[in-house]
Parts: sequence; C-alpha cells; structure tokens
Amino acid sequence: MGTIKLSDVTPEVIAKGRMRYLAHLSNLMMVVIDFHDGPTTQPDPPHSHFHEQISYVVSGEINFVLGNEVTHLSPGDIYTVPPNAPHSIQLLTENVRLVDTFSPIREDFLKQ
Repeated sequence: MGTIKLSDVTPEVIAKGRMRYLAHLSNLMMVVIDFHDGPTTQPDPPHSHFHEQISYVVSGEINFVLGNEVTHLSPGDIYTVPPNAPHSIQLLTENVRLVDTFSPIREDFLKQ
C-alpha cells in the first residue's frame, strides 16, 4: 500500500456527517476524519484505547478534552493522547478535518 489517492477511495461513513479513510503499516496508522455535523453544543462522549495517538487539526476548530482539561484548537494545532487516557472533542465549526495517527494500528478501524 504505497500511495492512497483521495480520488481513488470512498471514505467510510462512521456516523451521520462523519467520514474517514486511512492507511497503515504494521505498527502505524494514519486516519483522515472529516466532520460535517458541527458545531456541537457538547463534546462527544469520552473514550479511551490502549493506542498512542497524535492528531493534527487540518481545518475547522475544536475543543479537545483530555481528562478534565479542555483546550481550544485551530488549524495547525496538534494534540497527543497517551494510552488509556479518556479523551474527546467538541466541534466548534460546521466542518472539521483531523488527521489522527495511532500506534499500534487500530484493528477495530479495519474493514472485515
């Protein structure tokens, strides 16, 4: 899987107004997530996973919630999530694009 062109993929609908596509190697995964259902009045429900995560805000604005800490993020900002840490986002604009990276890969994101 050397290259992935957006024009060649059909993003997976993960919820109404939310789509993703991804690439991965053995131990590293990149996921592009597009949100078109903002702004929201509350953060999404918190979740956690054993993966390390680093995410980049490509477009739009969000509140990033890590534990009890809330940080406003804009395009160009990055956030990190250690393993098993409860975290969430709140969409502050109608459209948001995030690029998430995970190690190890999120097996649960792979199509069966």
